[in-house]
Amino acid sequence: MHTDHKVYLLQKMIGPLMIGVWVGALSAVFFYEADIFWPDTGVVFGMALVISFFGLLWNRASRLHPLYRRGNAAIGAVRLGIILGFAWCLWVLVHHADPTIEGFWFVLYALMAFAAIKVFGQVAGQLFGPRLQVDVFERGNLAAGVFLGAFVLATGMIFGGASWGDLEAGGLEYGWVFEVLPGYEDGWWITPWFFGMGWLILVLTLGLWIRREKTDFYRRVVRDRNMEDAKAAAYFMIACAITLTYAVHGDYRGFADALIGFSVIALPVLGHEVMRPPAPAHAGNQAGDEGVPAVRSRDREGGVYILLALAGVVLAPLVSTLLGLRG
Repeated sequence: MHTDHKVYLLQKMIGPLMIGVWVGALSAVFFYEADIFWPDTGVVFGMALVISFFGLLWNRASRLHPLYRRGNAAIGAVRLGIILGFAWCLWVLVHHADPTIEGFWFVLYALMAFAAIKVFGQVAGQLFGPRLQVDVFERGNLAAGVFLGAFVLATGMIFGGASWGDLEAGGLEYGWVFEVLPGYEDGWWITPWFFGMGWLILVLTLGLWIRREKTDFYRRVVRDRNMEDAKAAAYFMIACAITLTYAVHGDYRGFADALIGFSVIALPVLGHEVMRPPAPAHAGNQAGDEGVPAVRSRDREGGVYILLALAGVVLAPLVSTLLGLRG
């Protein structure tokens, strides 16, 4: 990916972050005086609110010329990832989150979820190469749209998993690190902390997957619009998100048990080492283009990723129990 686009993304975040800090300071005073949140929680609320607001304004497809929007399935792929990821987070907050998450607390976690999806999903996903404005909106590159949509969905899945379960700050072995926070006992930091761990592992693992591909992944997806490679990456991201959603979900039972949960992600990685196709003789476009030989389908490879992830999620608690790591 071009360095200038990375700089552009960083510059794009400076303004909203500065406004978020200012609004966060005001909301900290407001919520503390209203006896709703501790100051640190109020700051997070304000920053999440501002980032969510800018997230709705960023890269709006409605401002594009109708010619760009007409028949552009790539836009729909990214939108679908945002909708599914945020819907998953809301479902977890309603049905499986800590019972104390209601009222302003529910709004706080919903804002954090949407902000995480927009920043760590939609914006950060472009650091791997596909650009939302250029490749998705203007060029209608469906392969780029599928890649970004899957990364956004994976980000939302992980945040939803981190929101699952009780918020017991004292139950974490390393919780003392956050005792300096005024709102430590509220446990609001638990969800962002586990999400950060899971998301970082997703980024590192996806980077390894791209590096281990026997092709120039950027050229194949962005320039050649190769759907098979884009779908394989999407399958892999969803498989990793399944394992990480399990790893970061609530009911913390100790470091060793959590380590087994995170180690499950090795299964899709090993699956890629076995299933990845050989390097093609030349770059190909989508199957069936005139003068270009059909590209081998990677759907079977994607299915293996998903099956390995599901098998790992099922077997991980059994292994942990057999090893005596669960209470």
